Amino acid sequence: MKDLNEVKNMLGEIKVDNSVPRNIRNKIEEVMVQLDRDDCELDIKVSRLLNDLEEISEYPNLPSYIRTEILTTIGILSEI
Repeated sequence: MKDLNEVKNMLGEIKVDNSVPRNIRNKIEEVMVQLDRDDCELDIKVSRLLNDLEEISEYPNLPSYIRTEILTTIGILSEI
């Protein structure tokens, strides 16, 4: 699905950004693993991803431009 690939690409860019704290990159990696799994329905997967990304967006040490990217990603997922 095009939207999920777009989300995966956006998260991949965040994951390789060295200015992002390691704990956040690790959490992004966990979200990306969930994105690739096929163990549940799409709507359940999207709901889990949205919850995880919203949690990440609230981290106090998250750079503001990364927060914007995550919120954009949340917006894309919300439309699926």
